[in-house]
Order: sequence, then C-alpha cells, then structure tokens
Amino acid sequence: MKLRVLAVFLALAPAALATAGAAHAQTKVFVIDEAKIRDGSKIGADIRAKLGAIEQEGIEKLGLKSLSDQIQAEQTRLQPQLQSIVGDDGSVAVDSLDSNPTLKSQVEALGQKQIELRQKSSVLSQNLDQQQSVAMAAFTAALAPAVNHVAAQEGADVVLSVASTWYVKDTVDLSAKVIQRLDATTPTLASLEAALQPPAQ
Repeated sequence: MKLRVLAVFLALAPAALATAGAAHAQTKVFVIDEAKIRDGSKIGADIRAKLGAIEQEGIEKLGLKSLSDQIQAEQTRLQPQLQSIVGDDGSVAVDSLDSNPTLKSQVEALGQKQIELRQKSSVLSQNLDQQQSVAMAAFTAALAPAVNHVAAQEGADVVLSVASTWYVKDTVDLSAKVIQRLDATTPTLASLEAALQPPAQ
C-alpha cells in the first residue's frame, strides 16, 4: 500500500511543481520610486513650496537674517584688532583682552550674538522637522490610493518601493503613472485635505 501511494506521489509531483512554477512565473511585480514621485508630482512641489514658505517666515520672525548680518559685520570690524591677540590655534589670549576692556566687551557681545543665532536656528530647524514629518505623512496618504489605482490598472500582484528593495529581476517602474494619477486627483495639500474630509451628514 505504501509503495502504491509513493508511486502516485512521484507521478503527480512533476505536474504539481510545474503548476507552482507557472503560477510563480505569472506573478506581476512592479516598482515605484517614492523620491522620484515626490520630486515630479504637483503635490510634491506644493509641499516643497509650503516648507520653503515656513522656513522663510521663521527666518523673518526670528530675525535670523539681520542677526547673521550683524555678526558678519562685527567680525569684519573686529578682525584687525583681534589679529594681534589671536594665537596660532585660533584662541584669543585672555590677558590681552583683559587689558583692553572695550575690545573685551565687544568680543563678549559678539559671542552672545553667535549663541543667540545658534539657539534660534535650532528652534527653526526643529519646527521645520516637525512640519516636514506632517507633510510626508500627508504625501503618504495621497500616495497610497494612487499606487493602488495604478496597480489595479496594470494588473499588478506586487508593487515594491525601490528605496527598500535591493534587487528584483525584470520589473516595470510605475512611478510616472503614479505621478499622473496624483496630479489628477490630489495636486495640492489643500485638495488632499478636502478629499480626506468626512462627507457632510
């Protein structure tokens, strides 16, 4: 009995393996390049513009441009006086500064402005990081339905991101078609927000 079962198995195994191989060969695998989609889509351009506007507004509100100009001007003005007391390693001789109270106070004031510039720049950088995280979450919210739509049109079984995939043989890049879909459905963050609003009761 066992021999008969084994014989049947051996007879059927090649057909089963061939069927499995055929099914595997028919799997349609596609890829997308999210960076390319961000760079090439209208919503990506809108995100970059909004982040740029936030950065510029922050620079103006915090007075970073004015503060940076003041520091540069003060460094240029003090350079001739500091040359004679600056060591080879770039440090300023404390004794030399102590003997010139006016110069010392000016150097200290310059140092305070430099500290203020770094602190305000850090605040702006943290705010931009937060805004970018929000924007990228919004981009992902817009990207998902666009990829699903294009994948369904192409009859895809799998869509991979090139950012997280090292190698897939014989794949087709759907990025251009996803960009077209995004541009047609959610070209701006405002249009995405409107699309995500729940329907009125």
